[in-house]
Amino acid sequence: MSDYGTLETIDGQHVLRFERRFSQPVERVWRAVTDPGEMKMWFPSNVEGDRRVGAELVFSYDVVDENDRIHPEEMPVFVGEVLRFEPPRLFEFTWGGEVLRLELLGDGDGTRLLFSQILSHRSTAGRNGSGWHGCLTALEALLGDAGEEVDGFDLYDDYVARIGIQLGKANTDGSMTWELATHVGPTRAEQVIAAIGEWAGDDVEAPIRCEVAPAEHGAVYRVTHERIDADPELAAVWHARLTQLDLYMAAGVFHPVSPAPWIERYKELLGV
Repeated sequence: MSDYGTLETIDGQHVLRFERRFSQPVERVWRAVTDPGEMKMWFPSNVEGDRRVGAELVFSYDVVDENDRIHPEEMPVFVGEVLRFEPPRLFEFTWGGEVLRLELLGDGDGTRLLFSQILSHRSTAGRNGSGWHGCLTALEALLGDAGEEVDGFDLYDDYVARIGIQLGKANTDGSMTWELATHVGPTRAEQVIAAIGEWAGDDVEAPIRCEVAPAEHGAVYRVTHERIDADPELAAVWHARLTQLDLYMAAGVFHPVSPAPWIERYKELLGV
């Protein structure tokens, strides 16, 4: 059993799936994945609300990150709904525009957790995958089954290289367009994209144009580079920069990303 999540397509939907085994019995793990006090020890937010089908859940924040970059009042407050609650086996609920499912199965003296997230947009898979991997590692620690620690950015780099944003679409005029989604609203998305030096690096000038459209839980944005032509290295560079934009949009963090994982893929896409 691999700790790494996988991206699958089920009934036309993009689904992240993880599997973890714990040495604790089902009842103990059930408490860890449903009790509000225990969930805040590993889930990325507080999960407030009754645990019953149809109940509203509120996902709030009461901490500041260790580098003083992310403040609770700046984070979006998501509202969800309990879809299924079948103790001690199944907890399923909406989380913003996503659906999360936590299913517990007995496994000898221990428990197997099947964790899945139905994504609202394919482009969020890499970022969400690395995030949930870290959360589930924290859950393992809570339950006394801590595994090998992995550097957060190494984990992020691995996930975005494997299942990050999709390759850009090569247009007939030599331009290339990428589509991404974010949980922030259209106005904020436009502001972040316009601050190109903060997410693409210093002294970056490029012939790019952006279109931002509102979505039910945030925005979808398309970035077009007008002069990629048949240059796979340039396409890979901008793929990496848009990966940087995705993380910066989500968490206000600038993390340089290498274009290396995508060069061969763009050579194939562009036929060079």
